Amino acid sequence: MNSNYIEIDALVDDFCKLAGIEGISLHEKKVADYIKRYLEPLNIRILEQPIPIDASETGNLLCIPVETDPDKPLVILAAHMDTVRSTLKLNPVVKDGVIASDGTTILGADNRAGVAALLYTLRIAREKELPLNNIVVLFTVAEEIGMVGARNLDLSDFPAIERIFVFDCSRRPGIFIQHCFGCLKFRITAQGKPAHAGVNPEKGVNAIAIAAGIINSLQQGRLDDGATFNVGSIHGGEATNVVSSEVVFDGEIRGPSMEIIEKHLNRLKEAASSVASRYNGNIHIDTTLAFAPFYIDPASDHYKAAESLLRKSGLEPKPIRYTGGSDANAFNAKEIPAINFGIGAQQPHSNEEYILIEDLVKTTELTLNAAVKFDN
Repeated sequence: MNSNYIEIDALVDDFCKLAGIEGISLHEKKVADYIKRYLEPLNIRILEQPIPIDASETGNLLCIPVETDPDKPLVILAAHMDTVRSTLKLNPVVKDGVIASDGTTILGADNRAGVAALLYTLRIAREKELPLNNIVVLFTVAEEIGMVGARNLDLSDFPAIERIFVFDCSRRPGIFIQHCFGCLKFRITAQGKPAHAGVNPEKGVNAIAIAAGIINSLQQGRLDDGATFNVGSIHGGEATNVVSSEVVFDGEIRGPSMEIIEKHLNRLKEAASSVASRYNGNIHIDTTLAFAPFYIDPASDHYKAAESLLRKSGLEPKPIRYTGGSDANAFNAKEIPAINFGIGAQQPHSNEEYILIEDLVKTTELTLNAAVKFDN
């Protein structure tokens, strides 16, 4: 078993050190510095690529073993450096085979577990003199705010990328995402006409009423075709004695295909237009594709490679359909086949987040089998 190369206490210690480093989106410099120090003695070149956002403290890290040939077919192994919330005051609790926080912060296993597994893999490969496959290890920034790092990644120096394996799904090892939903975000500005609410309300057009009419005309939550629709925030109005002239609300549509997403967007536009017309108001709609859906064909080489990797690690492959986005969405949108593997960072983004030590070990076995040329 390749897990024999993994010293569990050392791996847990590595993870806990990483998890406690402050590194929210666009502020991952301390995490990047830790990675650079960790890899410095391992004969691995680190190429840092900045992203075009002034507020970003660091860039994506491409970690290139000296023996990697960028012109030959290669596989990229990826995780993201940022956490969705701060782990600065993290107090990790290791008990009964579980790693959790003390309940006052998130744990940060999303995605420091993936980062820890990949770093540990590179170190063990060097210490045990294990031959590496033709790989590059990638650590991205700002995944949690819309895959910003992955979207702006330049891979032109690697013309023969076969696939990217992402280690970031919150499901347990063995599961991988075959079909991922896309997400379209929308902002609707409902425009009415101000008037004194007590003296001449009939001269006004209430934008709050327009917004409420639009929202009430559309089904929220899970829809019959598997899509989801949600209005997540709303703001507007001035005072109780003023007929509201403008309201802005934001939401999202998630669906298994762009056709389904566009169908619900068209329904939204029709409803918004109809309600605004009824109230003699106006609406303006802005949309942004947060991430595109993807589907991995079971007949494809990368699907088969994912199955092979899981079986080699003693896991039964379990492909799933998933509604949460990841860097894999951004890579697939660039037409680079990418598969996201479960690492077991359970209840992510909450103070109840935890990871089983056995899942951290199994994730590291996955990364080890992906990185190293084992005979078996």
